[in-house]
Formats: sequence, structure tokens, C-alpha cells
Amino acid sequence: MNYDVHKAGAGDDAAFLREAAVLRALSGPLATAGVRVAPFHASIPEQRALLCGLVQGQDRFGAIVDAGQRSALAKDFMAQLAALHRIDVAACPVEGMGPVAPAETLIRERIAALRAGNRGDAWDPLIHLSLDWLEANVPAELPAPAIVHGDAGPGNFLFEGEEVTALLDWELVHYGDPMADLAMLCLRMLFQNFVPLPEAFAAYEAAGGHRVDRARIRYWRLLFQTGFARRTRYDDPDAPPPPNLGMNLVYSTIHRRVLSEALAEAAGIVLPPVVLPDAPPGARGRSFAIALDDIRDTIVPRIADQQAAVKAKGMARLIKWWRAIERFEPGFHAAEKLEIEAELGCLQSDHASAWSAFCEAVAERRIETRAAIILCNAHETRAAALMADAMGGLAAARLANLGPN
Repeated sequence: MNYDVHKAGAGDDAAFLREAAVLRALSGPLATAGVRVAPFHASIPEQRALLCGLVQGQDRFGAIVDAGQRSALAKDFMAQLAALHRIDVAACPVEGMGPVAPAETLIRERIAALRAGNRGDAWDPLIHLSLDWLEANVPAELPAPAIVHGDAGPGNFLFEGEEVTALLDWELVHYGDPMADLAMLCLRMLFQNFVPLPEAFAAYEAAGGHRVDRARIRYWRLLFQTGFARRTRYDDPDAPPPPNLGMNLVYSTIHRRVLSEALAEAAGIVLPPVVLPDAPPGARGRSFAIALDDIRDTIVPRIADQQAAVKAKGMARLIKWWRAIERFEPGFHAAEKLEIEAELGCLQSDHASAWSAFCEAVAERRIETRAAIILCNAHETRAAALMADAMGGLAAARLANLGPN
């Protein structure tokens, strides 16, 4: 039973209807396609409640230590995606999923929606620059629409042994370009291990999937990353608080740094090294250390409630971030102010004025795109450096190599 009592999930009512529709179809009229799902029983749209049959399996692909099992299971998962993408939706549209529109329509709708959200106090130069590139480089030849899972990758399927028992989390399902699923696989691999992408792509093609088009994968990857990199959900006072602010900020910071790097790659820009001035420990360094020791040594070991323990660890990440802000942010701001002044050719009274002037220059197209992307990357690299201690091993997260074209 999936019951979104507060309607707080990632999707909306239309997304819920698409999810219910595809599960109903894959459990019934499209069952012969061979896509394994939890069998659909009922849905209550006004409650976003979905009832499906129980499917046995585990979801922790990253916990598999046997290389042979990992490879065989990944092969079966890619075969599942291939089976999904082979369904002829022109001949058999899914009842309840809406009209089958060209993938370009979806692209332009997503760009327009992201532009609509990138306004006013929430306006973001990195999002603006990425949307400009995406709008100017929509793929010219897109295939006929297929059913796209929308969130494919490790963590979103159940398995037993070397076989997938069910694909999970269909709330982002839509008609579109099959390469969008392969792009989402790339993004999920920022945080969850899988097999090397060339191996996964070869398995997909061998199972009868579409020809892998790495250029389209890069495009969809950038489009999705642009959506993930928006930070208004944390800054908007009217938005509900995230369930774990510390961890959510870690993910957001990674997405923004990765977006700045991916945008530079797409635009053919070689990024220069970013200046990260060092600084001595801040005046409140000892208080931060005591608080972190209390959380680690006293609070977390005595918490029986799992949710409270997770939130305590999230709070520890925030404290590490605040400690880095006190120590490094003044130097980072000074370096960024100098870079902006050099590019704009005028002095600014302080960092806030410099950043505001930079944003105005980007919005009004008074700064060359290459320079703007380089400055955005430097900004996000410094933000990630402030969060690095809180990120732990995730600080090194990078997009996986797609392999040769």
C-alpha cells in the first residue's frame, strides 16, 4: 500500500494517475510485454493511494559483493528497460496515461516550466544558462515516443539472486525518449553504485533495446540535472520543510556542482582550477566540535527511534557545514568578488553587490556565456567545498563515463 496522506510526494495528481495507469496496464493488457511489476489491485486517486500485490526481493544492489551476480542482475535490469521501451504505444496506448505526444513537446514543456520557476527572488544564473543551452540544442531527430519509467536505476527495482522481480517507483512515468531512462540511470549512479555504463548499455542493446545514443543521453542528463539543481524548495518560506535538511542540502549541492561541470562539457568549455583560499579554524570551532562529539558519542547511541537518529545525523551534517562557513566563506567570497570585478570591469562594495551585479549581467546577456559558466562553476565548486566535510564520501561524486560514442 502506497498512501501519500499529505500529498507530499515528488509528483502531482496527474503523475499519480499515470503511475496507476501503467501498473494497471503492465499487470493486465500489457502483461505479455514481460515487464515485471507489483501486480495492480486498486487505486484511490483523491487519496493518492495505490494497492498492489506483494513481491519478494531486495533493493540494495550496492550491497552485492559478488561481481558475477552484479553483472548478471544488471543485465536483467537493462533487459527489463528494453522490454518496456519496446511496447508499441502507438498501437497500444496506455489507458489513463494521457495523449502520446512527441518527445520534443515534453522537452519544451519542461524547459518552459523550469523557466517559469526561475523568476523573481528565486532567479538563478546557473539554471538560466543551462536552460539557454538546452533550448538552443534540442535533439533534431527523436524517435517515436515510448513508455519511459522516469526514475530507472539502482534502488528502484527489487531482485532475488540474478533476476529482477519488480521495477519500483513509477511516479515519474511518461511517454518520451527511451534515452531519458538511460540518462536517469547515469544520475542515480551519482549516489548508488551500478555496473560500468558501457556494460549496461551493451546489455540494453543486446536485449533488444533502442540503439544507445550518447548525445541524447547527455542532453537528457543535463535537462534532468537542471531540475534537480533548483534550490527554491529549501529557500522558499512557504514550502514544506524537507524531511532531512542536512542530507537534502548535500544532494542539492552535489547536483549543482555536477550541473555546472556538465553544462561546461556540453558547451565545450574547459574549466580552469578554482581558487579555494585556506583559513585558520574559526572562533567558534571548539563549540562546533563539542556539538558534533555530543551527537556522535551520546545522542545517536541512545536514540531508539530510527527517524530521530537519522535526523540527528542530518543535524551533524549541518553543523559541519556551519563550521566550514565560519572558517572558509569570507575567503571564498573575497576570491569570488575579485573574479566578478575582473570580468565585469568595475569594483563592487562587497560580495553581495558583486554577486548581484553578476546575476544582472547574465540576465541581461552583458557577459559572455563562456565567462558566465566558468564563474558559475567556481561558485558551485566553492559551495561544494563548504559542504565537503558534511558530504563524506559523496564529496567525490561525479558523472560516470558514458564510454565511446
